[in-house]
Amino acid sequence: MKKIFFLFLISTIHFVSISCSSDNNEPSLYKGNWNGTIDGDIVGTWSGNVTTNGNFSGTVIPASSTPDHNFTLSGQVNKNGNLVATMKNTTYGITINFVGNFQSTTCNGTWVFDGAGMQGIWNGEKN
Repeated sequence: MKKIFFLFLISTIHFVSISCSSDNNEPSLYKGNWNGTIDGDIVGTWSGNVTTNGNFSGTVIPASSTPDHNFTLSGQVNKNGNLVATMKNTTYGITINFVGNFQSTTCNGTWVFDGAGMQGIWNGEKN
C-alpha cells in the first residue's frame, strides 16, 4: 500500500509541476534587441528591446530631424508575438498607436496617429 501511495504522490507532484510551468506563458522567444525602419507619413528608424516577460521599449528616430522629434516606444509583446505599444513624443504631446507581430527573427506592423490623420508601416529584425 505504501508503494502505491508513493507512486501516486510522485505522479501527482510531476503532473502539477508540469501544468504550473510558466514557460508557456512567457514570450521569451522574442526576448532581445530588435531594430528596423518606419515608413509612411513619418520615415525613419527604430530600435527596441523585448524582455523575457514581454515588456517592449525603444526609440523611433525620424529621418532628418532633431532629437526633440524622437519618440519613445513602450508596450507589451504577448506569447503569440502580438505587440500593442505606443510611440510618444513628450515635447509635442504626441501619442501614436504602434501595433504588430513578432516572429522568431522578424517583426512588422502598422502605426496610426489618429489626431493628425497620419499612418504607416514598420518592420524589423532581431539583432
